Amino acid sequence: MTDRFTDACRLDETEPGAFSWDVPAGWLQGRGAWGGLVIAASVNAVEVTQQQSADRRVRSVTAHMFGPLPAGTARIDVVPLRVGSAMTTWKASVTGSDGALAAHSVIITGTPRAGDIAQPWGTASMPDLPDWRAVPSVPVGPPMGPEFGLHIGYRPAVGVPGSGDSPQALGWVSPVPDPEDNAEPWTAGITLGLVDAWWPASYVAMTDLRPMATVSFSAHLLFPPEALDPQQPLGFEAWVSSMEEGFTSETRRLWSPDGRLVVENHQSIVVIK
Repeated sequence: MTDRFTDACRLDETEPGAFSWDVPAGWLQGRGAWGGLVIAASVNAVEVTQQQSADRRVRSVTAHMFGPLPAGTARIDVVPLRVGSAMTTWKASVTGSDGALAAHSVIITGTPRAGDIAQPWGTASMPDLPDWRAVPSVPVGPPMGPEFGLHIGYRPAVGVPGSGDSPQALGWVSPVPDPEDNAEPWTAGITLGLVDAWWPASYVAMTDLRPMATVSFSAHLLFPPEALDPQQPLGFEAWVSSMEEGFTSETRRLWSPDGRLVVENHQSIVVIK
C-alpha cells in the first residue's frame, strides 16, 4: 500500500496531455478516491503538461466531482482552453478504471503580476492557534473516519465532531502523520489537495453524524508552496456559512506557521442521506 501523499498521486505520461494514474487502495473515502487526491493528481498533470512554461505557477483550481473514482488505473486528460500572454486556462478530466468520468477541473496558471507593488494586501488574518507542537496528534481512520486519513497528520484545536457546537474548526494539518518525518517539499498539488483533508465543519454542529460529500471545490493558491517548510504543518481554519436542504457552503483556509494565507477554498458539501 502507498503511504505517502506524493506517491499516491504520482502519474505516468502516456502521450502529451494524457496520463495513466494508478489510484491506490488505502486512499479511499467511501466508495471512491479521496477528493483531495483527485485534486492533487489533476494539478500534477497540468504542471507536467506545461513544463515549457514553468514560470506560470498554479494559481487556482475549480473542480466538480461527479461520482466515486474507484481504485485501479485511471486516466487524466489535460487540454488548454486558452493560452494567453501571461496566463493559461487548462481543463483536466479524470476517467476511472470503470470507464466513467469521475471529475473535471479548470486550473489556471499564470506568471507573477504587478512587480512594482512592494507589499501584498488583504483583510484576512490567521486565527489564534497554539503552537502545533503543543497540540496532540489525533489518528483518523476506520471505522469512524476515512481510510485516507491514516496517511495525514491531524492536530485539531477547535471543533469536535458530534459536539453540537458552532460549525467551525481550527487546527494543524500535514501531508504525513508526523511533520518532522517529512523530507519532501510542498507542491501546488499537495497544498491544494490537503485543504480537503479535514472533516466537514458541519460535523461539529451535528450530534448524529451523517455521510457527506463534496460536489464543488474552488481553491486559490496564494503563496509559493516551495517556500514553505516541509517539516512544519499548515494551520487549518474552516466554517460553514449556510446549510439549506442538505447543501452546505463551507470556507476553508490554510495558513503558514508565520501567518501567511496559503490557500483559500470554498466547497459545496452535501448530506448524502
